[in-house]
Amino acid sequence: MLKVTALSKRYGENWAVHDARLDIAGGEAVGLLGANGAGKSTLIKCILALVHATTGSAELTGPYTYLPEQPQLPLSLSALSILEFKCRANRIPMEQASTALAEVRLSDTDIVRPLRQYSKGMRQRVSLAFALCGDPGLIVLDEPMSGLDALGRAQMLDVFRRRKAQGAAILMSSHIVSDMVQLCDRVLVMAHGRIRESVAIAEHSLAEAKELESRLAYWTEQRP
Repeated sequence: MLKVTALSKRYGENWAVHDARLDIAGGEAVGLLGANGAGKSTLIKCILALVHATTGSAELTGPYTYLPEQPQLPLSLSALSILEFKCRANRIPMEQASTALAEVRLSDTDIVRPLRQYSKGMRQRVSLAFALCGDPGLIVLDEPMSGLDALGRAQMLDVFRRRKAQGAAILMSSHIVSDMVQLCDRVLVMAHGRIRESVAIAEHSLAEAKELESRLAYWTEQRP
């Protein structure tokens, strides 16, 4: 689904991303963990060609979707009308709009109200539904749990697990280590623009979350 080879991005004299290499197969979830400024969002944008990489390449196979850290949706429109617009624009069967909204636990009453009447968490659910509508093979998520409470995060993790079980590949950047451990098969620890190590997640346990936090602290404290 995704193969990244020797990808780097330089801004002036600063290498925001340096020699990133990763691959993700269908049915696999990979986390991207790093402190603020580690280069996670820049790497994701380079992978999706939203930012031009200085060197290297990213190959994506099949349809993909992207949920940015700060999605912007028109607040005057309803959730249903926004997703129906996506269906028309992308020739997706119209029934997938209501299906995706139901998947993120929005009621039939909620989806016809304008987004300005929504809480932050409800707007995030709409953004997730928008990203998932159309059954993408690769799902790229940058801080997807923003604005969600503990129950909402658990529900969205269930959604991602189902998509993964159906064969979708997932790349997720998040600061919430416990969420990442519950979903991912492995986590790439990123610091100072480099992917420092790949940590396999076998048991999806609290102990593995603590170990990841330890590895992140170690690499973040190292000199670039």
